[in-house]
Amino acid sequence: MLTTSPITRQTVGKTFTIAISVLGVGAVFQVGIIGWAFATRPPNPVANFTATALPPVARLTTEPVAPPAPDLTANPFAEPPQTLTTNAGLPPKPTPAPQKSTPAEPTNRFEEVLLQGRQLRERGDMNTAIIKFREAGTMDPRNPIPVAELAATYEKMGSADRAGEHWRKIYDLGDAAGVYYSLAEAKLKAIQALTMRTAVAPVDAPAPVDTSAPVEGIAPGATLGLLPVRVDEEKDDASAKRFTLHIPVKARPQTKMEVRDLVLHVLFYDIVDGQNVVQTSANVNSRWMTPPADWTESDTEELAVEYQLDKPEAKAAKRENRKYFGYIVRVYYKQQLQAATAEPERLSQQYPPPPTLPKDPDK
Repeated sequence: MLTTSPITRQTVGKTFTIAISVLGVGAVFQVGIIGWAFATRPPNPVANFTATALPPVARLTTEPVAPPAPDLTANPFAEPPQTLTTNAGLPPKPTPAPQKSTPAEPTNRFEEVLLQGRQLRERGDMNTAIIKFREAGTMDPRNPIPVAELAATYEKMGSADRAGEHWRKIYDLGDAAGVYYSLAEAKLKAIQALTMRTAVAPVDAPAPVDTSAPVEGIAPGATLGLLPVRVDEEKDDASAKRFTLHIPVKARPQTKMEVRDLVLHVLFYDIVDGQNVVQTSANVNSRWMTPPADWTESDTEELAVEYQLDKPEAKAAKRENRKYFGYIVRVYYKQQLQAATAEPERLSQQYPPPPTLPKDPDK
């Protein structure tokens, strides 16, 4: 027996049918676009990729590996290949300032004294630099380096004649001087050429200066003189005595000084055991207060000489009772004595100054 369903069947409306049709047309259009895109796209590079076998991974081992054999045919002084790189269109890069190479540390007393002499010369202390180079020369008389340093120092002082004497000493050593022989030969040729040009070129002789006129601090007939010497004591607990001697050297007005012809001797003396007066064993350094000393801006230039006496060693087997005693100052110009002073006065009597420049300044 048939029964009636409780659910009422509804009829689909016209509006619903139109909406379904529009959605279907849109879906078909989208599927067409996707198919066209797949049909016209470029070939996939992944599809053409051919897999290649990777190299085997290197196995880490702790066994020592022998270094490659050195190439004995290679030039050790050859520079590595260079690559030229341009930066057209780019702003220039800043170039770092080159750094000065640090000089090697001295390995012995000879190299240490040479280094001290070079440093003193750079500071303008030519007299002490010359002393250091002479000290190095006594350590190794056959070594041309101290002689070359002396020649370079005299060149910087403007004394071509003294420099030429030392270049001649190196030249006379011959091949034993090594590279300094060639340097000395070149220097001597340059000095000879300069001498020839100077001899040919006319020179206007300066008007002679009246040396008989009285000038404060300068003796009649002399070109240079000494003003009062001053001693500045310095406190130094590590030294037995330390002070600086200030020596004013005065030139006659309107005098054109030839500095290369000026020689100053400053000698210090100590007294040992309260009896014997001997030359000092203290450290002595000198410098011009306003380098270069040329007497162009002023008629007086001041030389400062530092004296520093070490304390005696407490552990020494025999302690020397050494104390500062005094000093002597002598001024020579063009080989002639200009002025001299001493403190105490007995030193000038015991060691009278020679009237002409001696070869040994210690006498």
